[in-house]
Amino acid sequence: MATTPLAPEHATRRISRRGLIIFVLAAMAIIAATVVGVRGLTGSPVQSVAADGSATLHGTWEPYSCDIRVCQGYVQAGARSVFVVLAAGCPEPARAADVTIVGRPDASLGKGSYRSVGCAG
Repeated sequence: MATTPLAPEHATRRISRRGLIIFVLAAMAIIAATVVGVRGLTGSPVQSVAADGSATLHGTWEPYSCDIRVCQGYVQAGARSVFVVLAAGCPEPARAADVTIVGRPDASLGKGSYRSVGCAG
């Protein structure tokens, strides 16, 4: 009587410890990059709006033009920015400085533009 051939036994696959660690670290890096990217895209320099219409703007200052009479520039947070004209007599903030400004929307400057009530803090 002939014996029937047996199917070869499958070797169990083992994931190496080093491979598992690399996979977990890569997954964590991708998740962290996604969170940072989404927060950057959804960031807004307008922190709050009061009942009287004044808005608190917070972000980094990028000057547009400053002279003796007026200083104007952008407050940027994430991927969004707003145009701001500082009040007369306010000193120019340093480029890329973290600023907080209270201002009122000014339609004469365009949409998303503000005229500050006081100096940048």
